[in-house]
Amino acid sequence: MKKIFCFGDGFATGHIWPEWPQILQTLVPQYQVINTAGIGAGTEFLVSGFVDLIDQMHDSIVIFQWSAAERFDKMIQDNSWQNIIANDPTYYFNVNIDSHNRKWWLSSASKVQEIRNYHNIYAQQHQHNRRQQVYHALVSQTASNLDCQIVHTSTESADTFSQHNRFRSTRQTQVQPSPIVHFYWLIEQIIPQIAITVDQDLQKKLELLINQTQWIPYDPEREAIWLEIDAKLKSN
Repeated sequence: MKKIFCFGDGFATGHIWPEWPQILQTLVPQYQVINTAGIGAGTEFLVSGFVDLIDQMHDSIVIFQWSAAERFDKMIQDNSWQNIIANDPTYYFNVNIDSHNRKWWLSSASKVQEIRNYHNIYAQQHQHNRRQQVYHALVSQTASNLDCQIVHTSTESADTFSQHNRFRSTRQTQVQPSPIVHFYWLIEQIIPQIAITVDQDLQKKLELLINQTQWIPYDPEREAIWLEIDAKLKSN
């Protein structure tokens, strides 16, 4: 089975409700969608995940959703950051374990003093931007060497898309937009860039089911709801 690798931040994890990688898997069941997104992920976490999966990527599809260049991802190797993380009022929970069992704190927009010092003293915006440009070039060249199709997109472009007037009544107020916006983002912005075939009847049925569902942010039944939608599509 051919694989599609997805890299991104909270606009791809599906932690609030299904987002574009989860929708993609339902749209193209003939592919295996591998999603390594992390809430608040920055460039280093995303590219580290990409490198970890290189051995599996030959002749695959890669969708890389770049997040804000200035985000700081901290690999945790001892207890020295334990109190810093625990005392962050917003991102204290955001510790991720990657595919090689490494522990990361994805600090996102953290305002704790240690993160402020990092941005103000050690690596300012121009350096962040240049670092991401270098990573972007390396990811592109590596994907080419592996005969991969690659789509580069960004959280910023996904968010801009979600702010269109046409989504005013459906986007909802969460940072990450509702599933129907992710559906159209995928259909209109991502899939046209890759050589895959989507069954049009399946696409129309999925669009209808997403539209008919009442999506509640962080609904504890969100995974079950999506599985039910997937089962309905498979039974038709």
